[in-house]
Order: sequence, then C-alpha cells, then structure tokens
Amino acid sequence: MNVLVIANLGLLLLGVAFLYAGGHALVSGAGGLALRLGLEPLVVGLTVVAFGTSAPELFVSLIAALRGSGGISLGNVIGSNVLNLALILGLVATIRPMTVAPQIRRADGPAMLATYPVVALFLLNFGAPNRWAGGTIERWEGALLLLGLTAYLVWLYRRSRANAEVAQSMTSDVPDAAPRSLLALVGLIAAGVLGLALGSEALVRGASWLAVEVLGASERFVGLAIVALGTSLPELVTSVVAVSKGSTDLLVGNLVGSNIFNGLSVLGLAALVRPIEAGATSFGGDFVFMAATSVLVLIGIQFNNRAGRLLGVVLLLSYLAYVGYLVATFNT
Repeated sequence: MNVLVIANLGLLLLGVAFLYAGGHALVSGAGGLALRLGLEPLVVGLTVVAFGTSAPELFVSLIAALRGSGGISLGNVIGSNVLNLALILGLVATIRPMTVAPQIRRADGPAMLATYPVVALFLLNFGAPNRWAGGTIERWEGALLLLGLTAYLVWLYRRSRANAEVAQSMTSDVPDAAPRSLLALVGLIAAGVLGLALGSEALVRGASWLAVEVLGASERFVGLAIVALGTSLPELVTSVVAVSKGSTDLLVGNLVGSNIFNGLSVLGLAALVRPIEAGATSFGGDFVFMAATSVLVLIGIQFNNRAGRLLGVVLLLSYLAYVGYLVATFNT
C-alpha cells in the first residue's frame, strides 16, 4: 500500500480519536467548572452539553473554512444532521423505543425545521442556472445565524425555568460531573480544546486527501460521508451507551438540539471566520433529504408521543438509501 495512503489513513483515524477524547474532556471540564461556580443546572445543560456535543462539528468546520474548503464545512453540518436523526435516532429507537417530551414535539422540533429555510436562502445562488451550486454564506449571514442561536437559547432558558424537573435532569448528561479541583477542571477544558483542534485538523487533512486523491471524490462527499461520520462518532457512541443503560429520556431532545446548534452556530461561526463557498458543488438533494428526515421524525413522534421501532426501522432504511445516493454521486 502506498505510504501516503497509509499516512493519511492514520491521520483520519487519529483525528477521530482526538475528537472523541477532546469532546469528552471539554464537556467534563466545563460542566464541572460551571457547577463548581454555582451556575444553575439548567444553564449547564443548555450551554455546556449543547456546545460539547457539537464541538467536533464546530472545530472541523472552522478548520475547513480557514483552509477554503467550504464544501467540507457545509457537508459536515448537513451530513451530521442526517446522521443524528436517520442513523443514531433510528438505531436507538429500533433497539429501545423511547418516550418523547411534549416540548420536543411542540417547540424544539419545529424550531429545528425553521432553521432550514433560513440556511437554504443563504445558500441559494440566484444568478446561476443551478441555484444550489456556487452559493456562499457571507459573514453578515453568519452573524444572523448566531443571532438566531442566541434568541433560541434565551427563549429556551425562559421556557425551562418553569420546569425544574427537566432542568435538573439535564445535568445527568454531563459526564464525570463529580467534584474536582479548579486546576483539574481548567486542565480538562484546555486538553479538550487542544484535542478538538488537533483532531479536526488531522481528520480534515486525512479525509480530504484520501477521498480526493485516491477515490476522486468531491468536497461534498468528503464532508457529507467521511467527516460527518467522524464528528458524529461521539454522539453515536454516547447514544448506544445510553441505550444499554436505559437512559434514553432526553436522547431525542439532545439530537434535535444538536441539529439546531449545527445549523446556527457551526455554520454561523465558520462563515464569520471566512465566507463559506460551496463552489460548483450542488447540495440540493442532500438538503432536501435532511429536511425530509426531520419532518419524518416529527410526524412519527406526533401520534403516540414516542419514537418506536417502526420509526427506527424506517429511519435506518432511509439512511441506507441516502448512503446509496452518496455513493452514486461521490464525485459531484
């Protein structure tokens, strides 16, 4: 096997490992520090946990944007959102059906859907024959996405103040929240940020080289299929562990919240650093699939207030169909 192939494959695997370890350390350290400083459990759950679960996507998209690989940044977000619902939720619901909190059906799910047309509008290139090709998310549009995230968090905070039980239970998603010294917590945060930064750079470099030089794939395929899977690995592993322990109460909410965070903060910050240019790549089919999967989930949980096995199987089958679509269009 070619030495370059082995080296870049090693970079890809090393990047995934660093992303997983870095994300875990960041959530543990920041969660422990927030509790130690006397912040309300609600604030810890809504900010630290939400940021930690999407931190790999954020760092990878920032690195890709700085390197001018806008297709990878955009593909990472769309691919991660599809993975969260079609693969992760589908797998979990098939293994262990779970109840869904009413606020997910009535508020957070619709809020997730509301982010899609906004991002789609920013991406459309009205001057091109194919409006989905060549679109750019400008810096001012990235700022608007971040403003939308701020508004959502404020609304979520105010809404949740009236439900102390839900707020308290969210702290169970902060791993290793046992008391530690202040120095240890700061060290965990620093190690987490460093791990995420190194892992993001390694994953983007390794995956990009392998897909483009070896497979002849496009940046779109790299972001949607390879990078998205790597950055979603922590959520996948955490979800499987949660199922094995029977702790699935907040799983749907966490996945929906992660999708909101990806669309608003990840794309927003990446565009603020450098405008995200999709190039000649068309994400139209991928975007439609992401929206359709989200609608399918919301319809599936509306009728019986739970994510059952039937919904899980349908989601898994839809993900397999999407993988087939990606393989068929890997160089476009």
